[in-house]
Amino acid sequence: MLNKFIRHIPRPETLRGGWLHRILGERLFHPALWRPTRVQVAGGLALGVFVALTPTMGVQMFIAGIAAFFLRLNIPISLAACWITNPLSAPVVYGLQYELGLYLSGTVCDPQLIHSSTLMENAMYLAKPLWIGSLVSAAFFAPLAYLAVVFGWPRIAHRIEVHRLRAHRVSRESKVES
Repeated sequence: MLNKFIRHIPRPETLRGGWLHRILGERLFHPALWRPTRVQVAGGLALGVFVALTPTMGVQMFIAGIAAFFLRLNIPISLAACWITNPLSAPVVYGLQYELGLYLSGTVCDPQLIHSSTLMENAMYLAKPLWIGSLVSAAFFAPLAYLAVVFGWPRIAHRIEVHRLRAHRVSRESKVES
């Protein structure tokens, strides 16, 4: 199942010569941004989780990718972490964050106010608790993701190596058959 997701993550060779390469230059291909090391993966995951838990759906991967580039974190991991909030999970995640924001801000949801206000007033009324709840939950879960990678790195590194060896074996077998 992991392979289904991994193949959609951009690879350095597919970005070479593209518009992003022209804008960011050769720094885009620095090995620290693409190779799985403990610090870069932990930071990339924490960044991706933080961005995924903010109500920025639609631009999350762009934000996470650019931030990972400038913070010198693992780009593929930060992009993949943005998939936490997808069209299926976003209503649940954002709903819980909105409720958390209501609780933390002491705001009471008044259905009468929502029906009698303009669209912009409704957006502003709903945005404050959503942003409060999302930033608090992002600030809580991002460090947990970081710590999970740091302490779980031996197991993660072993799985990466097994995956790499399998891929190498399959590629070698396909060359022999040709």
